Amino acid sequence: MKKRVGIIILVLLLLILAGGGAAFYYYYSKYINIDAIYPGMTIQGMSVGGMTQEEAKAKVQEYIDKVSQETVTLQVKKKESTFALSDIGLKCTNIDVVEKAYDFGKTGNVFKRVIEVRKLEKEGMDFPLTFSVDKAETRKVVKKKAKKFLAKKKDATITRKDGKFVITKQVDGVDIDFEANADKLAEVFSKKDWNHKSVVFPMDYTLDKAKHTKKELSAIKDVLGTFTTSYAGSASGRCANVENGASLINGTLLYPGDSFSVYSKVAPFTADNGYHLAGSYSNGQTVQTYGGGICQVSTTLYNAVLRAELNVTERSNHSMTVHYVPLSADAAISGTDKDLKFTNNLDHPVYIQGVAGGSSITFTIYGKEYRASNRKVEYVSETVSTRGPSEKVIKDNTMEEGKRVVESNGRTGYTARLWKVVYIDGKETKRTQVNSSSYMSTPSVVRVGTKKKEVPKPTTQKKDETAKAGDKTESGTGTTGNNKEGANKAE
Repeated sequence: MKKRVGIIILVLLLLILAGGGAAFYYYYSKYINIDAIYPGMTIQGMSVGGMTQEEAKAKVQEYIDKVSQETVTLQVKKKESTFALSDIGLKCTNIDVVEKAYDFGKTGNVFKRVIEVRKLEKEGMDFPLTFSVDKAETRKVVKKKAKKFLAKKKDATITRKDGKFVITKQVDGVDIDFEANADKLAEVFSKKDWNHKSVVFPMDYTLDKAKHTKKELSAIKDVLGTFTTSYAGSASGRCANVENGASLINGTLLYPGDSFSVYSKVAPFTADNGYHLAGSYSNGQTVQTYGGGICQVSTTLYNAVLRAELNVTERSNHSMTVHYVPLSADAAISGTDKDLKFTNNLDHPVYIQGVAGGSSITFTIYGKEYRASNRKVEYVSETVSTRGPSEKVIKDNTMEEGKRVVESNGRTGYTARLWKVVYIDGKETKRTQVNSSSYMSTPSVVRVGTKKKEVPKPTTQKKDETAKAGDKTESGTGTTGNNKEGANKAE
């Protein structure tokens, strides 16, 4: 029985060896020493089995060329810029895999080679391709393509046009380190997990957020204060100056906490800055200067600011009274000595509109209404004291004695106060002094003649007649009569 089992096992072993020999002979006779890559071999997933080296190289190069046309899309926020991989010098770093694929199974003893080839046919083998890009070219292209992503920070803006507000959206600043991004991009193509397809590359950037936004400016809708004065009858130069001053202030935007200086906004008072010669006060006199009339601009704005209830930090009255507002409601501008300054003390931004034309100037301050609808304010001028003008007499020896000419009328001097009166539901609830003012008086100037009247000289005929008359009154009356006639002519 045992002998039979041994014979069966021996027969089976012989059959296995016979089969293996047949298989060995099959692979040896079909593949060993052929001038081609063995079946089952792939490069980057592409079958190259049965190809010569040249054929495999051509196929791999075709693949490389195709990959070179893939793209890189740079992204910053919602903006994009695209370029081909060929632009940054993409190249295959292991093109020698074709030789490795060809040499596989062609070295070593014949048994080893047959085993490798047989295993290759059954299980396959792949040589992946690796790539790299030119770093210098990558930096150059990235900088060129991503420059448009740079942005300077810009706050939202607001203008008033045709009775409506136009608001532009804010722009956040964008800064990019082009070199660092380019080096990071170059690393992508050297990694094994790159699938040789187009790449979307979100760039690193630094964001500088705008300080003021469209949403913030959208709160400006309500009229907080407005005031109008008339310059009808003013000379053309003064009219031009009032209109120029209004245009220089028009469109001013003040955020919470911002301060405003009229002088800083409207100076310098030169022809180049749009001003003309016009009358202005100087040392109690009216003189012609560039910018004459600018005080009406500041005064009109002052009254609008009061009604908006912004915080006035500096205000000066004129040296003498003005005709276009009540006493103590004016605001003079005189270099840096007299200025109108105020601060936006509210929780939202305010917009100043200045309009001048024809015969009037109006300032309107817009913002977000913060006061109750049943609350109203008004401003009341109070005259505290009055000083009548004195008279200055100038003696003029070119004018006949007794003549009198008024060269200029004097001005009355005043002291005054301005009161802020608050009403709730029409009833006065509070009265606060806003300011006090003192206006100088100026004398009237009167020119008085001092020249004596000339007495006409008598003719020869009149002298003879006088002599005869004297002969007749020698008794004592002639002299008297003669004196009387002379006296009458002297009057």
